[in-house]
Amino acid sequence: MSAETILVESLDGRGRVQWRERFTLDEARRTLTVGRSIHADVTLDDPHAAALHASLEIAPDGQVLANDLGSMNGLVVCGKRYRNTGAVALADNMLRVGRTRLRIRTGQELLDPERPDELHPTSLLRHPAWLAGFAALAGCMQLIYAKWLAAPRDLAEGIVTSLGIAILTVGVWVAVWALLSRVVQGEWRWPRHAAICLGVVATLVAVIGLVDLGWFAFALPPWNSRNLWIGAIALGCALYLHLTCASNLTARRAAQIACVVPLLLALGSQWLQERYRVRDVNHIGARTRIYPPEVRLRGSETVEDYFKRTATLRSLADKRLSDALANDPAYDDK
Repeated sequence: MSAETILVESLDGRGRVQWRERFTLDEARRTLTVGRSIHADVTLDDPHAAALHASLEIAPDGQVLANDLGSMNGLVVCGKRYRNTGAVALADNMLRVGRTRLRIRTGQELLDPERPDELHPTSLLRHPAWLAGFAALAGCMQLIYAKWLAAPRDLAEGIVTSLGIAILTVGVWVAVWALLSRVVQGEWRWPRHAAICLGVVATLVAVIGLVDLGWFAFALPPWNSRNLWIGAIALGCALYLHLTCASNLTARRAAQIACVVPLLLALGSQWLQERYRVRDVNHIGARTRIYPPEVRLRGSETVEDYFKRTATLRSLADKRLSDALANDPAYDDK
């Protein structure tokens, strides 16, 4: 049997190679040992690995078999831990020894096709910098349109002020995540975080506009907190994408954080809003945007029903006033 060359690579949390070692196998040598000891063929600088932690056997067909050598932490293959269970076949030629991820590459490995080093129009939508640019353009157009709808006295001043605040906010947000990427991953990754932030914001504004239009078109009952919960979903998506890009967290752990944090923020914000509305006797919950009547796909309430409903506003305001005074410790009903 002719000699065969294999590579043993150590990967970081993002799958990038940290170091690699090359070995030549023949009929007399088909097994490698892994551990912290200098007597191991592959020596790891990992306190969670044993002196001789595992052995790797490469079959003639390229199949890699891993065997635990009586270590405390065992081997992790495809997310499952094995301790003293005999030889384990590596489906993807990857395993974890201690806290070190290893990949074994053999001559039978199938490589992906070569990637072009130039951007083509079909690949622009996959490039973070272009995605950030498209999202920024869409966000600016949406902001200008919203300001135009508000019809302020000085439209140009309102647009410039809003754009300045938006640029400052997005810049701080992206800088925080880029700094985290630099600390954890060793890369700033400005385009990726900018694309995530701007893409989520532009999508959020578009979704809120479509939901408002649909609410008006189908004459649905008012739901004052709908934009709050849509924003919470957008924040969860942004957190998940930022965490998977900037940290070494697993996708499952990042998804858990992205669900819990926006949920707690949304519940807290809704609770504060409800308390504010109870104390504010002049609060008007309806903030419906006005659209052309041709957009209506479902008939709204009649004028008679509208005036019947407005007749109850006085009693509702009186009740809120009495509740607010009753909850105020400084109020003395005497």
